[in-house]
Amino acid sequence: MKKFLSKIMFATVAIISATGFTSCNNADDPIVPEQAAAQEKPDKSNAVPAYGVVLSDNILDMYDVMLVLHSGDQSKEVVLTKANAQSQENIDAKNIRYQYFYTEVNGRQGVGYVEAKVTPKANIKTTLASMPEEALTMVYGSGPTKAVYENGKFMGEIDKQLITVRSHILPSKMLLEDNGAMVYDSCAKVIVAALSQK
Repeated sequence: MKKFLSKIMFATVAIISATGFTSCNNADDPIVPEQAAAQEKPDKSNAVPAYGVVLSDNILDMYDVMLVLHSGDQSKEVVLTKANAQSQENIDAKNIRYQYFYTEVNGRQGVGYVEAKVTPKANIKTTLASMPEEALTMVYGSGPTKAVYENGKFMGEIDKQLITVRSHILPSKMLLEDNGAMVYDSCAKVIVAALSQK
């Protein structure tokens, strides 16, 4: 019984102490900055469909990747390169993941659907033959996102909801033929399916 009571006392003292510390604030500190920060946040009810893509650097080394973005009657072709990525981060010691986000097409807000085109580079055989014989980790993916506009201007970061895939394959396997097609061509078709968005 004594142990039980002492536990209750300890819990009560802890609660009172925490309350005491949280209630000790300077009455001169205004609460206004928090309210102002809340007002500066974009109104998500103005969100429009946007689009994001993720590609690992080895994909960009082996393939030319182009997107055709559509919004209503507008369309625009965009070539994805390492230089025009909006952000990048290390996946592991050997790979960098590049991210691309699109919120409008030729000034028209929102992205309705996307067609991807993935073409092996002219030197893909040489590139694959020169790689060490260890599994390539290829990362790719896409997803619909939301972009928030206020007064016709894009506000802040878009919600990122990208679905990514990791595939592992030996460079020598990509140089083989399978059912009348080169494996690297088959990989390109898989990437096209992952990046296209209806």
